[in-house]
Amino acid sequence: MEKIINYISHGKGSGIKFLLLLSLVLAIFYAVDFKYFGDTLLSPAMQKAADVFLPLKIENGEVTEPKDTFKTYDLVVGQEGDAEAKNINLVMDTSTDYLETAGLKQGLYLTKRAFYTVTDNQIRVYNLENSSYFPQGDYTDMFKHYISWVSFFVGLFGFAVLFVFYLIAVLFYAYCAYGIAAIFRKKYTFDLRMRLSSLAFIATSIVFIILDWFGFSNGWFFLLAVLALQTLVIKDLPEQESKVA
Repeated sequence: MEKIINYISHGKGSGIKFLLLLSLVLAIFYAVDFKYFGDTLLSPAMQKAADVFLPLKIENGEVTEPKDTFKTYDLVVGQEGDAEAKNINLVMDTSTDYLETAGLKQGLYLTKRAFYTVTDNQIRVYNLENSSYFPQGDYTDMFKHYISWVSFFVGLFGFAVLFVFYLIAVLFYAYCAYGIAAIFRKKYTFDLRMRLSSLAFIATSIVFIILDWFGFSNGWFFLLAVLALQTLVIKDLPEQESKVA
C-alpha cells in the first residue's frame, strides 16, 4: 500500500500506461476466447450446414444446382441444449425467384435469384450475381482460417474500444476525485488524480471481472466501489503544494 501511495503522490505521468496494459490483456483474452469458440463450436456448426446445402452452383446470377429444391436447417451456434445457444434459421428455396418478405422469421434465405438476411430490425435482399460453384466437401480448415482473421480483428478493435472507454471513465473519476479531495480540504494536480483514478478503476475492474464469472455484475455498485476506493486513498494521501491543474 505504501508503494502505491508513493506512486500516486510522486509518480510521473497520468497512469495511461496501465489502462493500455489492461486494454491489451482483455483484448487478447476476448480474441483468444472468440478463436476457441469459433474453432470448437462455430466451425463444426457451419460444416454441418454446408453438408445440408451443398453442392451449390450459381450461373449468371441464378442458382442452377440444386434446382427446384426446398431445404431448411437450424444452425445451432453453441452447445445444443444450452440456454445461451443461438439458433439461426437457414432456408433454401430454389423453386422461386424471390420471396414474399412479410412474415419471414429471423434467419438467412436463398432463392433462385436472391439472398435474404432477416433480423428483428430489418430485411436485406441481395440479388445473386456472376457465377460460383461450391462443391460438397470438408470446409472446416477454411472456416477456421476465416475465424482466425476475425479473431485478430476482434482483438484489434477490442483493444481500441476498450482503451477509449477506459480513458473516458478514468477522466470522469479524476474529476470525481477533485470533489472527494475537496471534502477532505485537499488539492491535487490533474496528473495525480489521473494516477489515482487509473489504479482505482483497474483494481475495481479486476474484482468485478472475477465477480462477473459468478453471475454478479452491476454498474452502480462498480461506480460506488471506485469512488469508495478513491476516498480511502485520498484520506491517507498527503496534500500537494503544487498548483492544481
